[in-house]
Amino acid sequence: MIKNYCIVGTGSRAIEMFAKVIIHEYKDVARLTALCDSNSGRLEWANNLLGGDIPCYTDFEQMLDSVACDVVIVVSRDDTHDKYIIRAMERGKDVITEKPMTINDAKCRSILRAEKETGRNIKVTFNSRYAPFKAKIKELLLDGIVGDIHSVEFKWHLDTVHGADYFRRWHREKEKSGGLLVHKATHHFDLINWWLDLEPVQVAAMGSRQFYVPNRMPGHGERCLDCSVKSKCEFYFDVTSDEMLREMYFNNEKFDGYIRDQCVFSEEIDIEDTMSVIVRYPKEIQLTYALTAATPFEGWQVAFNGSKGRLEAVEPEAFISEEEQTDFSTRANIRRRIDWHTAETGDDKPLDSYQIRFYPLFGGVETYTVPYDGGGHGGGDERLRDHLFRGINSDKLGQMAGARAGAMSLLIGTAANKSIEENKFVAIADLL
Repeated sequence: MIKNYCIVGTGSRAIEMFAKVIIHEYKDVARLTALCDSNSGRLEWANNLLGGDIPCYTDFEQMLDSVACDVVIVVSRDDTHDKYIIRAMERGKDVITEKPMTINDAKCRSILRAEKETGRNIKVTFNSRYAPFKAKIKELLLDGIVGDIHSVEFKWHLDTVHGADYFRRWHREKEKSGGLLVHKATHHFDLINWWLDLEPVQVAAMGSRQFYVPNRMPGHGERCLDCSVKSKCEFYFDVTSDEMLREMYFNNEKFDGYIRDQCVFSEEIDIEDTMSVIVRYPKEIQLTYALTAATPFEGWQVAFNGSKGRLEAVEPEAFISEEEQTDFSTRANIRRRIDWHTAETGDDKPLDSYQIRFYPLFGGVETYTVPYDGGGHGGGDERLRDHLFRGINSDKLGQMAGARAGAMSLLIGTAANKSIEENKFVAIADLL
């Protein structure tokens, strides 16, 4: 049976993750029947990129009135997810939504209520669950390798290519993204919830903007393209140098006023770049989490401490030079799989596998090697799409995420934002 899909939002994720593959790889089970975007110029660009024959709409209701649609795929700006998710379900459609499901507790409650009242289904695209490296961690924990889990340590590092870009885009405003503790960390919190198979109880957090601050570049403008100090700015970003960015954003500014190369040092930014979070889970399990958006390297580290020992995993990438990080068009080549622990020795051989190490309580080490998967997001994108569009006979690891999982991950970030603002612990139950 072929299902009909409509996509809301025509940014790069919508095109690369969903639209292209529905048309070319899943045409035996899926049909793309419409695109919707508030920016008519970007909508036309996306349609032309995909062949030029897909019905396009700037009005969501008109789209649903006009084309066959079984499932709405929501890939719009984060703060708009709720209105499209809820209205789609009210119109009798199931929903696939990009993370985060939404940006705050009020919108989250509305989505959960609508799902219950309409009887429709929401799937949240947590692709990290599907990456083989992360799935292996889940398997080991299910096997009880660490015994009773006592605590989890999780650090996520964003370098000055990836991290800085959140401060150029709409993500820099909490009212649009929820800040990095919602937009970015929802992936990370979901991983912990999934690995533990538990829902969070209580959250406390600290956060501040320490690196991307106005006084780092005195006299800066509001966008890179016409900034008077761009020649000496290490974060200068030429939005016209990359064909896709130029066509998608720069050429379509006139339709909605969205500027893709906003200054990372702007006074208007209200999100944090340095964050620490403590989460209490049932059984008194403690999570300590840190997210930093201006580190010399990219990657993450996790450790589980338990009654039988400690399980550690690291996914590192390379250091980058100042010359590399100022040229956004080379970003794909910068993302090299090189262990930052050995970078100082000049060992820049790309990694072909990752390791998980278990340290038994009374000495020794056991190593588990997982081959590197060259697919999107560590192989997670392809496996997630297969699950979404072709279905599966079993889901023994519980990788497909629904609205409840979407809620639990974003509510940790929402609770952390409230904790930073109000300087107190926040109970997840109070947000539901």
